[in-house]
Amino acid sequence: MAGSRTLRVQYQDITVRLVNPRRLKHLDWALLLAVTALACVGWVVLYSASKSSSIEYFQRQVFYFAAGLGLALFLACVDQRFLLSLAPAGYVVLLSLLVAVLLFGSTAKGSERWLSLGFIRIQPSEFAKLGMVYFLAWYLEKLGPRIRKWYWFLITFALVGVPMALILKQPNLGTAACLGPITVAMLFVAGCRIRHLVALGMIGLAGLGFLVWEMADFDPNVEQSPRTFFDLKHYQKKRIYAFLHPEADPRGSGWHTIQSVVTVGSGRLTGKGWTRGTQTRLNYLPEYHTDFIFSLLAEEFGFVGALVTLALYLAFLQLGLRVARDSVDTPGSLLAAGVVAMLAFHVFMNIGITLGLLPVTGLPLPFLSYGGSFYMTTMAGVGILLGVSAWSRLAQATMAVALTGIVAKPGGGGP
Repeated sequence: MAGSRTLRVQYQDITVRLVNPRRLKHLDWALLLAVTALACVGWVVLYSASKSSSIEYFQRQVFYFAAGLGLALFLACVDQRFLLSLAPAGYVVLLSLLVAVLLFGSTAKGSERWLSLGFIRIQPSEFAKLGMVYFLAWYLEKLGPRIRKWYWFLITFALVGVPMALILKQPNLGTAACLGPITVAMLFVAGCRIRHLVALGMIGLAGLGFLVWEMADFDPNVEQSPRTFFDLKHYQKKRIYAFLHPEADPRGSGWHTIQSVVTVGSGRLTGKGWTRGTQTRLNYLPEYHTDFIFSLLAEEFGFVGALVTLALYLAFLQLGLRVARDSVDTPGSLLAAGVVAMLAFHVFMNIGITLGLLPVTGLPLPFLSYGGSFYMTTMAGVGILLGVSAWSRLAQATMAVALTGIVAKPGGGGP
């Protein structure tokens, strides 16, 4: 009994503290090394991009990493269950911010995505991704085995559908689409029925019919008025049209896709060399410091450099999945799975876009693309992974010490 009390006291010691710096001793250094390696790749490529525009892009990116690393380490020390307890209130706040963006948001590149707070502008759609990861982790942990019932399964998508619709209305198709893989991954980890996911996939395929209807009789030179509440904007339809027929408007809507593919192919095996990319120097490649930075990397470092970068991403994602697998509790596994799904979606979509395999949707590449809001979201996701991993390692280490003490006591070797 005394041994059991010792175990319980030591276990509580690592659970009741809101911020526990002891977790920093149990960091996943392999994960942190992968993040640092990808950040360094981003600095190298962004410095080259800055040579054709402004060195401030490179300088700010270094600052974003430093600030993001501080945020990640802080989140690694925070008890995630405290943040999970705030998830329902956070969901309401998130919906309020998304509605405020539609009513009062500032327009950038045809989309109302920014909310000005006087001295600072925020992008609520970026916060929505991690906000929904926390909310779904809280919700699915509360449901437990009930998620195997089809109606609870559908309610999950109804809860996700509200912020998704608000983000789509901004319009921000890329971020809205990101919530889909996050939800599916977390449902899978929560133990939903596979046949429910298969049925969902079939519905998704049927949804392509809506896209076909959207693109029916589309003329890229004539802007049509919206036919439904969720009707795609004219520029979004032009991106899809340019993906299907880039040669139809090589100097207009097809420019991004054509120039990106040309840039990637011009790098060949080993690339043209660092800071020697001609597509950026001559301003052929658009958005080369944000959405199309992978194209610049492939041009200057070739197939070899692109392959090494992909290997680093795969290593990072695999380490993130290991965190989800080894978590000591269900909420930790759900949080890690949601973060990995979010970042994996950005990686595969961005690279698919730069290779001309997917329509242009404006999704940045984690750790490489320039941008403060997205970089901080990415590093916050890293902080969640580090926190779940550190919590699991600290809990296991503390329990192992306690059990060793119990066994070492006289008579502690048996039940």
